[in-house]
Amino acid sequence: MTTPAASASSTSTEMVPRSPGEMVPQPTHQGGAGAVRGLLLSLRPGQWVKNLACGAGLVFSGKLFHPDAALAAMLAVLGFCLGASAIYLINDLFDRPLDRRHPTKRSRPIASGEVSTRLAVAAAVALAAAAIASSLLLPRLCTILLVFYLALGWLYSWRFKHTVILDVLIIALGFVLRVLYGVYAVQVLPSSWIVLCMFALALFLGFAKRRGELQRTPTESDGRQHRRPVLRKYELAFLNQMLGVTATMAILCYSLYTVTARPGNPTLVLTVPIVVYGVFRVMFLVMIHGLGETPETELIGEPVSLAIVALWVLSCVVILYGDIHLFLELKP
Repeated sequence: MTTPAASASSTSTEMVPRSPGEMVPQPTHQGGAGAVRGLLLSLRPGQWVKNLACGAGLVFSGKLFHPDAALAAMLAVLGFCLGASAIYLINDLFDRPLDRRHPTKRSRPIASGEVSTRLAVAAAVALAAAAIASSLLLPRLCTILLVFYLALGWLYSWRFKHTVILDVLIIALGFVLRVLYGVYAVQVLPSSWIVLCMFALALFLGFAKRRGELQRTPTESDGRQHRRPVLRKYELAFLNQMLGVTATMAILCYSLYTVTARPGNPTLVLTVPIVVYGVFRVMFLVMIHGLGETPETELIGEPVSLAIVALWVLSCVVILYGDIHLFLELKP
């Protein structure tokens, strides 16, 4: 474990050999603007888009244009951005020994020493406290869910991320907690279908990420693979099968939700082709082009995928808030 030492000079990284032919960066911790910049990068603002899942409850509850509900949903998104960033810092702290041996991840601010261990821990605690404080402005159940999310994130970073299959299940559960948090924030009860839909979709994206990481992780000429422990337990054939299974789950769950949810509008079935196309396009990008290592940019953030998501959201809003009924509602 490296002892942090503050310095006013620019960040420097010294390379020393661990074994023949292998050089590992030995960080020299720095202070000032470099540390602030590194800390901001470690918060991974590019991944905050995931927390928009907290807004699902606002849209599907029929409260999109209610000012109080919209404010609560925005506070829910903010709270999860703070909490998620705390977990990202904790994750990087646990990962720093492996990151320092990785050809690209060694440049991460915590692994490289741009951000000291002490600063990262202090920031993680402050962010977690701020997230919990924000949840106190929402219904009590939101605070319970957020504390559970933070505890689960710590356990994931410490141990569960190295357990095959369980690692993806916990990632998926994190998305379910986001949705539930947003639903309870606007003071409505969630449909069991929305939980199943989010869980299945998150499983699908989680296995897509693992496949992208496995396929694109480089291998040194001496045969040592730069893979974190859990990736050594996965195989492409297994991940391909899991993609097929979870894609089917996601499509079926959403399709059933559109026609059976109470209360609901069966006209939402018209949005099923959009979801099917979106899921199949992700499979195409992952299995044909080898993408998926960073889902927030390669799968969700690329232009066509953004257009698909925007079209789906717009279609749902028009159907739900335009009170369009084209099909007979099934009775329980």
